[in-house]
This record gives sequence, C-alpha cells and structure tokens, in this order.
Amino acid sequence: MLDPSELFPEVPNIYEFPSVHAGMLYDKERLDKYSAAIRRVVKEGDIVADIGTGTGLLAFLCLKAGAKRVHAIERSPAIKWAKEIAHKNKFGNRIVFYEEDSRNCDLGEKVNVVISELIGHIAFEEGMAESLFDAKERFLAADGIMIPESVELKVALVEENEVYPDCVDCWDEIAGIDFSTMRERAIKACYLTSLGNKNLLSEPKTFFMVDFRESKGLSLQGSHRFDVCRAGKVNGIALWFEASLSPNVMLSSGPEKKTHWRQCFAPISIPITVTDYDKISVDIDMKLRTKEDDSFEFNFCMEKKTI
Repeated sequence: MLDPSELFPEVPNIYEFPSVHAGMLYDKERLDKYSAAIRRVVKEGDIVADIGTGTGLLAFLCLKAGAKRVHAIERSPAIKWAKEIAHKNKFGNRIVFYEEDSRNCDLGEKVNVVISELIGHIAFEEGMAESLFDAKERFLAADGIMIPESVELKVALVEENEVYPDCVDCWDEIAGIDFSTMRERAIKACYLTSLGNKNLLSEPKTFFMVDFRESKGLSLQGSHRFDVCRAGKVNGIALWFEASLSPNVMLSSGPEKKTHWRQCFAPISIPITVTDYDKISVDIDMKLRTKEDDSFEFNFCMEKKTI
C-alpha cells in the first residue's frame, strides 16, 4: 500500500504555509487553463460555488468574469487570507465565505456553476470526487455546469533514475548499522518527481475517469496490461492526471508538463528487466474519502506476463 503521508507530510496543516499556496497560485499552466475555462463558462449574473477556494483565486476570477455572487467554501486556515484578499480587492459584497467542509454547507440557493481545484497529485486523494458529486447534487441548478467536467488518472510503466536510487536503494549500512529494513517502508511510499518521455517504458493508459456531467458512480478498481515499448528496467509506475476543465480546455500534470503537481512515482521492490513488447499487468485499487472516514488508500501490484 502506498502511503499518501509521503506526499503530504504530517504537519499541523500544510495549508497554513503561504509557500504551499504560492506554488499553486504561480503555476502558470494551472492559472492559464482555469482562466480560460472560466471565461468560457461563467456568464454575467451567474451564481457560483467554489469548492476548496484556498486563498480565493478561482472565486475572484469568476467575479471578474461577471459572476453576481460566489459562495467560497474552504475548510483549511487559508480562508482567513482569502477574506483579507477579498476585502483588499473590494470583492467583499459579492462573495460569501464558508469555513467548513462543503458537504456540510447550506448555500440557501442553487448555483449556475460549481468550480473546484481539489485535484490531487494522483487525481483523487484530496476528496475531489466525493465533494463535487455532493455539490452537483445539492448546489447545482438543473442546467448548471461543472468545472472540471471530468478527471482521469493516467498510468505508465517507467524506469525512474533519481528517486529510486536516492530514496529506495539507498537504505543499507550507515556508520556500521544496518538500515536495510527502511527499504520496505520506502517501497510503500509514493514520490513526487519530474519525468520525461524518456523515462516511459509503455504508452500511458487511463485507469479511472470521473465524469461530473454523469450520474454518480465511482468504481476505482482497475487492471490493465501494458505493452513494453523498449528495453529497460521497470522499477515502478508513473501516475498523473488529465482534467477536462471545459470544452477544449485541458489541464495535465503529465511528463514534460511544467506544473506544481509534477508526476507521482510508485516504486516496486524488485525492478523487472524487459524487452520490446513484453507484457506487464498492473492492478490498482483506491479507497476514497467519505464524510465518515477521511482516509485515502492507494494499492497496486505488478506482474510480468509470459506469452
């Protein structure tokens, strides 16, 4: 089982640190794509709900696009900064803040647009699917629009050359003391890294897609067989997301993309030597967050197939 705490270290609340928000706010790809989607979707006089508003950027962009009112919902301490920024920019009379989980909110009216950027490094670990399906059911007008429309989790076989030697194979003897048992812990973790197409040993496949335009129905168990595209050593899988924010506006955290998300690398214990057209089977199982259980689990296994 991969441990999301490796992605999000145990601190009082990571969203209490301005640096965390700076990484998101100054992500040009993220800003450009969400701005384009908002310009396409938000119309003069619209009512908008922003789920997980953070420091308020998407809410403010919706107001600038002509929204009459935005319901900005955020359960982290960042909401106090969003309020200050709203006041400084004179948005105060058009924005309503809620310091709680969106699933506990009562907006008192239906909205024309639900927008959110609860997209995690492996798409779903921040509770996006659960929160947005709830918002669609309770907040969105019958003819309303969701941003994003859909989100996919992409997976590919990789030969990763930085994290694996530095964070997995590094566990050995230190000062005459055997630390090799730490390798078992390192294998169960998930790491952020920057991968290029040169690292991929297969074409990517979509493991899971959540389409917020459709009725609620999540099945996050999947199995795919990959065709190896070149000789090498598979030492794990790469994971990233592709999100359709609105028609013709796509946001991706995949290889070669420069975003604050980067890609996730999930290692395997023993690398698998492969040649062209070998077959590798990968099974993935996710457990999503609920209101009753706020934990997230991600499990995977890999096997070389003989033909």
